[in-house]
Amino acid sequence: MRAGRSTFFIRMILLVSVVLYAIPLYLSIVNIFKTTDQITLNPFAIPSSLNLDNLTYVLNNPNVHLYKMYLNTLIIAVSATLLTLLFTAMAAFYTSRSSGKLSGILHVYFIMGIMVPYAIVYIPLVIIFRDFHLIGTLHGLILVFISGNIPFAFFMYHGFMKTAPRELEESAAIDGAGQFRTFWQIIFPLLKPCTTTTAIFIGLSMWNDFLTPLLIGQVHTITLGIYTAIGPHSTNWGQMFAFVFFGTFPVVVAYLFAQKQFVSGLTAGALKG
Repeated sequence: MRAGRSTFFIRMILLVSVVLYAIPLYLSIVNIFKTTDQITLNPFAIPSSLNLDNLTYVLNNPNVHLYKMYLNTLIIAVSATLLTLLFTAMAAFYTSRSSGKLSGILHVYFIMGIMVPYAIVYIPLVIIFRDFHLIGTLHGLILVFISGNIPFAFFMYHGFMKTAPRELEESAAIDGAGQFRTFWQIIFPLLKPCTTTTAIFIGLSMWNDFLTPLLIGQVHTITLGIYTAIGPHSTNWGQMFAFVFFGTFPVVVAYLFAQKQFVSGLTAGALKG
């Protein structure tokens, strides 16, 4: 009897969670076919007709440059994710295998980065970027995302690296392999679940980031397109929802095509963590 009640409550909690997560997606889909007046009147109503003006505006307006926004976002997310994984995997391998004072200091240093709220470093970063003429550049924004995601990625890799059997490294050393070759050919392939998990989290955070490109990079990304629909005195809600749709559509499609890899990576990472 108790087991049945527990199952019922769990299903109800899951149902409520699904509804709460589905509401923003529903609003984004139905409101891209409405005018601002219709959205203001009733945002939850189903559109009486398919009005494509909002989508047409985002696609064809010469002042929007949607394709350039997609390209900038893709370059930033892919480059910063790959470089972050590269640096943190090697750093975690060193700190997890070395017992010296330097490795301990580096471990604490990287982990302390998780404790720093990202918002409080905006002003110092703007000053540094201004002095080095990096504001408004893709490579400058990539550096910001790399530095901001290194602590989390290092935390993931370091915990996962502790579970990797050292006997494989000892066998490779007997065969004459150096540490660099041992890491890339033996250890790094074992980190695939952790790499997948970390790439999902930091890649999506970069894709969805709004404040960093706006305040620091001043680079047109897909999330900044939402800002162009917001005027000083009014907001074009139809165009804003159209930008939200174009911003989330690639992520949803990528998840549908790689759903098994996403779920297996998240599950394995949670178990290993």
